[in-house]
Amino acid sequence: MSNVAIHPATKVRVDSLLKDLPQSLLISGQTGVGLRILAEYFATQLKTPLQVVLPEKDDKVDIEKGVISVESIRRLYETTKTIETGCRIIAIDYAERMGHQAQNAFLKLLEEPGAHTHFILLSHEPSRLLPTILSRVQTLELRPITQAQSEELLDQLEVSHVQKRTQLLFMASGLPAEIEKLATDDVYFESRAQIVRDARQFIQGNAYDRLVLAQNYKDSRSRALLLLSDAMNMVQKAIRDGKSELIPVIKSLLNAYDRIEANGNVRLQLSAAMV
Repeated sequence: MSNVAIHPATKVRVDSLLKDLPQSLLISGQTGVGLRILAEYFATQLKTPLQVVLPEKDDKVDIEKGVISVESIRRLYETTKTIETGCRIIAIDYAERMGHQAQNAFLKLLEEPGAHTHFILLSHEPSRLLPTILSRVQTLELRPITQAQSEELLDQLEVSHVQKRTQLLFMASGLPAEIEKLATDDVYFESRAQIVRDARQFIQGNAYDRLVLAQNYKDSRSRALLLLSDAMNMVQKAIRDGKSELIPVIKSLLNAYDRIEANGNVRLQLSAAMV
């Protein structure tokens, strides 16, 4: 954990926070950037266990479809009232999955913190948190790591094959947790590699090709967003290489991404992109 990959600019802020950890901290960033890893880093450096609250469905942890219920927050409230002589760090992972009632219950925790208790909210979508919560937390945005750091992480993971390194660097785009998952999970790697191939087809194919892909991706918002993200990365690289005529394509892809992220119909937005 001492070798956790953190962007140099972010590391300066992290070191400062370690000297005086606030009672409530919100860490945000892209999926795969390693929010939980950073929370664990804080706990390790401060020599205390990390308690993590995760989304649940049917009383079981469910990252894909679960929520953080008001009952979970109420249980947490009782936990924080127990006597604790040392530092206690509690991370709320996927904090944006708290519903309105749960957020209001958590607000009570922030207003009446237990002694020596620190909360770390981890969120990929901090805009979904109540303004009253946002006003009571310090914030830290976790940036993707540099190309050099990504290369070093691949060295640590013993990825030596040149083509696979290139693929990993493209797919992960500086997200250390994503790099590690891609490098160590062959099934996940192939799944992401297929999305990259589809993204290339989405850009280079004709209208019919895009309609087929829209149909294939209509049932998974997260995969559709990855498809568009990969497509945008490809087009941005082409623009940097001098193909400025592709600038309207970026705008079309970004519009589709924003609308799908805002809960728009996946199939319709993918079908309309680049038309």
